[in-house]
Amino acid sequence: MSKFRPPRRSGWRAPWISAVLAVLIAAALAGAGAAAGAQEADPNADQSAVADQGANQDQGGGGGDDTTTTTAAPDDGGGDDATTTTAAGDDGSGSGGDVFDDTTTTGADEDPAAEEPAADPNGNVNDLPLNSGVQTGTVFNSVPYGEIPANTPQVLIQRPGSGRIIPLNRELTVRARFDNFQPGFFSNPQAEYGVGTQRLNAEGNVQGHNHACFQRVARDGSVPAETCASFVVMSQEGSSDVLTGIAPPLTEPGRYRLCVDAAAGNHYPATRAFAQRGGPVDCVRVLAMDFRQLRNQNQ
Repeated sequence: MSKFRPPRRSGWRAPWISAVLAVLIAAALAGAGAAAGAQEADPNADQSAVADQGANQDQGGGGGDDTTTTTAAPDDGGGDDATTTTAAGDDGSGSGGDVFDDTTTTGADEDPAAEEPAADPNGNVNDLPLNSGVQTGTVFNSVPYGEIPANTPQVLIQRPGSGRIIPLNRELTVRARFDNFQPGFFSNPQAEYGVGTQRLNAEGNVQGHNHACFQRVARDGSVPAETCASFVVMSQEGSSDVLTGIAPPLTEPGRYRLCVDAAAGNHYPATRAFAQRGGPVDCVRVLAMDFRQLRNQNQ
């Protein structure tokens, strides 16, 4: 038997495979380094290149990617922050025209009012005429209500008493007591009605004045008309807590409601800070009759 054996081929195959693997690994490392260098490049430089490239394409350069990228136009010193939109195409660098734009798009024609707070939802939504201080009817009053007291003004009618009979065609004396209130403050109702704000004194009480109003009540119990059949502004008796007024005569017999209220100096009813408090008004029911006619009937 011959002892001749052909040489083994593994001796030269292994070095060849190692060389190929080394070349592939080197190529991969080189590609990764190039990609990392592209990512660390100055983004502003990329944007400038894209802007120049878009300008060349607008002048007749065809082909390339049709996608658009919004980039900020350079500041020319004129204060114009308007934006410019340019097309990103293939610049021949092998990057395929990919651009990473991290700029923020802003416009020069933005409405500056958009930055202002929203309008007051309780404003003049019905577009009413503004209150001029003259009593003209339905108006919009932009004046704040003013200072709100913790102590609600209180009023109690003493004369005439509830259920009393009062004479027709004769002046009527009205008397009441008050608390948590300072009378004697009265603005001109013909020029300053509702113009001023509600004010408090050093004790925290509303400063204002008082009204007395007689309203006729129908026999069917319907709500009386809003107008006063007799009206008077009450005055304080010296420094006491008593209010008095002489109201004009009533001319029509029947039942009446007498109310005395407390109002601020601008004539608006005094407000209160808490819901579960008695309001700044008191009312009684009276019966107006002609005493002469009644006397004649009795005789």
